[in-house]
Amino acid sequence: MPNVDGIYFDEDEWREPWVRGNKILHIELRRWADMMVIAPLSANELAKITQGWSDNLLLSVVRAWDTTGLIDPLRNIPGVQWPQEEEGVQKKRILVAPSMNTAMWYQPITKKQVHTLEEEWGVKNGGWFEVLQPMEKELACGDIGGGAMKDWREIVGVIEERLGLGSASSKTQHQG
Repeated sequence: MPNVDGIYFDEDEWREPWVRGNKILHIELRRWADMMVIAPLSANELAKITQGWSDNLLLSVVRAWDTTGLIDPLRNIPGVQWPQEEEGVQKKRILVAPSMNTAMWYQPITKKQVHTLEEEWGVKNGGWFEVLQPMEKELACGDIGGGAMKDWREIVGVIEERLGLGSASSKTQHQG
């Protein structure tokens, strides 16, 4: 899979009966990606990620992600200075942008799940997850408060910065 050649659906994962030696889609997607971005990240997917579920293609890629930085080393891309993690190991990141109703965002279980991503698995602590905190605004349901996904332009800016692309890369160094 040298390039993304389409949009993949859950059904694409096991379209053909598996035979030893055949490529497995969620593993190939993991190997191919320098970064994974989940935007929006629903309360349901957040819960499943923190509990280790892999019942769809997206979650299978997350579950198969190289959390060590030793299996799928970052590619050497000219101009990109990947952040050094623990003991010089560079881990490919998963960026998530939560999006949910305000009441769901402020649920104690949601706080625990976000804490897991940020503190136990977060890039600041040698991990691989980076949580792009939601913003406050009027939500689609009419509620006003936290839980709205960060503006897409901000998300793109973070991606450009982390990958050393676009105008963001010339303004800042690639930090955690």
